[in-house]
Amino acid sequence: MNKMFNKTLLISAISAAFVAPQVMAEDVMKVYGQANVSYDISSVNYGTATTMAGRTEGDEFKSNASRLGLKGSLDTTLSNTALIYQLEAAYNTVGDNGDNSGENQSIYVREAYAGLKNKDYGKVRMGRLTVGYKASYTAIDPWTDHVLQARQSGQQGASNLNSNYFNSTIEYVSPKFNGFEVNANYSVLSDNSTGVDIHNSGKLADMTGGSASGFGVKYTNGGLRLTADTITLDSDNDPGATDATKAKNGSSNQFTAQYKFGSGTTVAALYEDATGMNLGKNTFAVVSQKVGKNGLLTASYGINEAGQDNAYSTTDDATTIGLGGKYKLTKKSAIFAGWTQHERGSDDATTFTVGIDAKFGY
Repeated sequence: MNKMFNKTLLISAISAAFVAPQVMAEDVMKVYGQANVSYDISSVNYGTATTMAGRTEGDEFKSNASRLGLKGSLDTTLSNTALIYQLEAAYNTVGDNGDNSGENQSIYVREAYAGLKNKDYGKVRMGRLTVGYKASYTAIDPWTDHVLQARQSGQQGASNLNSNYFNSTIEYVSPKFNGFEVNANYSVLSDNSTGVDIHNSGKLADMTGGSASGFGVKYTNGGLRLTADTITLDSDNDPGATDATKAKNGSSNQFTAQYKFGSGTTVAALYEDATGMNLGKNTFAVVSQKVGKNGLLTASYGINEAGQDNAYSTTDDATTIGLGGKYKLTKKSAIFAGWTQHERGSDDATTFTVGIDAKFGY
């Protein structure tokens, strides 16, 4: 009987050795990615412009921020605290032109950080980040990384601040309290690093060295989501100070609102005053409707207001309308089709897009 008892005890001990780490440890590692490819057909009337919200005449295959990443969390010796990390790279699914121009490269870093997350005190991240300002926008636009997106070239209803990432950044995000959550971020590049961009998208790509800071508040309650964010840039070179077609040092404020109805309808809007950075005022509104279990139809409208504090135009507003639809193939993957028209003065561009967004690991 003792032998039987000892054998049973040994088996139980071995079983516990294998089971315990799975139950107690919080170490998680996830590999994820997506191939987001579209076929776009554009008709462009350049008028007096040389570029038109990133669109080109004719048809082309496009890689819409296709990516591959690794992220996770590791249990630490600190109470209720995990080490969090992410390393994400984009790759061009339709080829490489070899000109080292950012998204045209075969592979380039999108987001990379390390940090700590505590259940009671929130999380801190350091690296190349999506800050709260951008996260507020991407949460309401169902067409990010596609031609219908509001942030397309900073002219379809949201500025370049909502594109790409801030470099050399530290961010704090608080835990939720009664539906509220706050975030703050700070980016710094020393004087001997003036060749490094603060934020390398569109008009902001010329701003090098210096610093950036931001603060935001988010409130969620059921289907309601409200955000308020501000960002201030203080680059070493301040290109907009001497060239009215460039971005300049200053501040931008942004507000978003979203409500999801039980019927499957979602309405959302964004207002952004980026005149302090010479990027004008932006307004974006979108309505989405679920169709069955897997379908989604959308209609959107965006404005970039002209003015003396708008590097794109001092005389003509840019207006953009979009209609689109998606059909889920899996929980996160979908086929999609859309149509959008963008106008500024005598310049206009119409684009039809169709494609597939294939995701895994999300």
